[in-house]
Amino acid sequence: MTASDKFGIALAVGITIVFVAIAASFASMGPTQAPVSVPTPAPVPVPVPTPAPAPVEEAPVEEEPAPVEEAPVEEEPAPVEEAPVEEEPAAPSTVDVSIPKGSSVPGCEENDECFIPNMVTVSVGGTVTWTNDDTAAHTVTSGTASDGPDGVFDSSILMSGKTFEHTFDEAGSYDYFCVVHPWMTGNVTVE
Repeated sequence: MTASDKFGIALAVGITIVFVAIAASFASMGPTQAPVSVPTPAPVPVPVPTPAPAPVEEAPVEEEPAPVEEAPVEEEPAPVEEAPVEEEPAAPSTVDVSIPKGSSVPGCEENDECFIPNMVTVSVGGTVTWTNDDTAAHTVTSGTASDGPDGVFDSSILMSGKTFEHTFDEAGSYDYFCVVHPWMTGNVTVE
């Protein structure tokens, strides 16, 4: 076996040892963020170079035998723990609703634009905040224009630029309207 053959084998073994050491150090470091469920790949076999047959030489050359290195023992990768699935809330805890300019004039109800958005969903314990962006005064009153206020919430007169908020502690569907402009209607669904 020539010196270049021995060098090639030693180089291949050295590179293999370095990669195994790097992989082992990453495995021992543990996760730095929340664990992510990732399928564990099957181990990839590391090809071991086979020495080429030594050429027949006329005169034997005295060479020192190469030290025999033991192949590193590959450790089983640590099992990856799956992160618990956290359920997201079904609805947001806060919602903003605008009373837009021009909603005091009939017609906004044709495109559901008297309150924007006119239908919202919040979680139980969530809060809806209405802002009067119109130049006219309005109310945000629970109930319907045909049946009247139901007493759940009422902003009273809400002047231009003012806000009103209500926190919903019980699940359900809450219709509301403007007492001054009864064509203005909306709904809050609490989940």
